[in-house]
Amino acid sequence: MRPLSARQAERRYLALSGLRWFATGLVFPVMVLLYTDRGLDLPAAGLLVALYSGAVIALELPTGGLADQLGRRGTLLLSGALSVVGLTGLAFARTWWQFAAVALVSAAARALGSGPLEAWYVDTARAAAPDTVLRTGISRGWAVEALGLGLAATLGGWLPGLADGLRSGGVLSPFSVPALAAAAVAAASLIAHAALVVEPGDIRRPRATGAAAMLRDVPAQIASGVRLSSSDPVVRLLMLRMAAVGFAVAALELLTPLQLAEMLGGADRAGLAFGVLATAAWLGSAAGSAAAPALCRAGTRVGLASPLSTAAAGTALFGLGVALIGLAAAGPGGLALAAAGYVLSYVSGGVPGPLTTEALHERVDAARRATLISVGSLALQLGCLVGSVAVARVAALAGYPYGWAAAAGALLVAAALTVRAAARARRSQAAPARSATEGSPAHQLS
Repeated sequence: MRPLSARQAERRYLALSGLRWFATGLVFPVMVLLYTDRGLDLPAAGLLVALYSGAVIALELPTGGLADQLGRRGTLLLSGALSVVGLTGLAFARTWWQFAAVALVSAAARALGSGPLEAWYVDTARAAAPDTVLRTGISRGWAVEALGLGLAATLGGWLPGLADGLRSGGVLSPFSVPALAAAAVAAASLIAHAALVVEPGDIRRPRATGAAAMLRDVPAQIASGVRLSSSDPVVRLLMLRMAAVGFAVAALELLTPLQLAEMLGGADRAGLAFGVLATAAWLGSAAGSAAAPALCRAGTRVGLASPLSTAAAGTALFGLGVALIGLAAAGPGGLALAAAGYVLSYVSGGVPGPLTTEALHERVDAARRATLISVGSLALQLGCLVGSVAVARVAALAGYPYGWAAAAGALLVAAALTVRAAARARRSQAAPARSATEGSPAHQLS
């Protein structure tokens, strides 16, 4: 089989990204509503989110190391199979413990699938054309992911209304229908990954042969990724940024549907409204991600010296959007202000993602790429874990505005960390240039 060109790899990456996240988008607007429909309160729902995040944290590095050992294709197929199982189980779960089991399966799927597809694209594109500009393909990938999430969210919020004949206390509830649809999409995604993901032939991997040998080498792979994350100051700052962003994302996913239900007077209305709102938000996120390269070019004309500086500005606007939702929860502006803040959060939050991801890819080789992506996903999920517990508890005790205030504060911290990472990246790029200049004949004559 002929090796894929960089353009072919990008097209496959975009198609598979959109399909994978379409399944997630179907359940996104109804997940918390499904929990409450089955009788769980806000703290119990927050514990489920924390359990999911904690399981992802526990599995991220082992699965990232496994992807670097086993290969991207096999890891993606295992992730896809677990996604089908988890989404099917979600549709039928009725108790906290059943939802907890589903959360663990879904966490394994998420951990396995968090890095291999993007790592496969970068490896394949660079193998075909070493000078490939990663920012363009990654930005398009993030845009397609957001587009898939947004379109699916509308459908997911609409589907429960077609299942009026299902009782809330039955084996299936109206909010189970999006989960069943998502399981079908996940099965189609599994087949597509099997057909389209072809490993590049010139990627050097460790020589371990056999499953047992591969598993024995995973700890060393993990240690290598952790060493890179802790020793490289830019990577370290970006990992801390991801944790702060994860804290805020937990608030968005947990509080928004419940706040809408309170504003609109019922979970059924909130499901459809959140689906429409999530669609607008994810389409905005897609636009933000797609515009990231152009915004970088424009940023240089207004004093933003690097892509990470542009990412910092986007993160600060993300925090402003979250603050507007909190203001709406406190009374002023109502639903219109909450919707505007939510959409602003996703539009501005779509810009930093591909820019910070590109910065990470440029600081790692192919042999450790999936492991480093998993370290980043671990940081994000750690922030989600802390945020899901803390924000749920604060909102339950003091009210929604205080939960949103905590999330906005986390994003201000994330923006500051991104500014710091941009400064360190500029210094690290300037150091080799100074060394080269000092060794040149012109410098010696000066």
